[in-house]
Amino acid sequence: MLVDKTERAPQDLTRVNLQEEWEIRYWCSRFNVGTDELRACVAEVGPRVADIEARLHEAGRKAFRNTGED
Repeated sequence: MLVDKTERAPQDLTRVNLQEEWEIRYWCSRFNVGTDELRACVAEVGPRVADIEARLHEAGRKAFRNTGED
């Protein structure tokens, strides 16, 4: 059975890892932000997902894309 590596998710969903390009793409997609904005946010508040979500919410950004699951 082949493994689909295009649908990867980080092992630790509580922290943003900026060391792997595929993880950056994952978090940018999840937060609906660009790479520069994600990097700036992590530099400002740290890698904890909860802190990043709070910062994006404060900035008036919707932290998650509407996937229709709500």
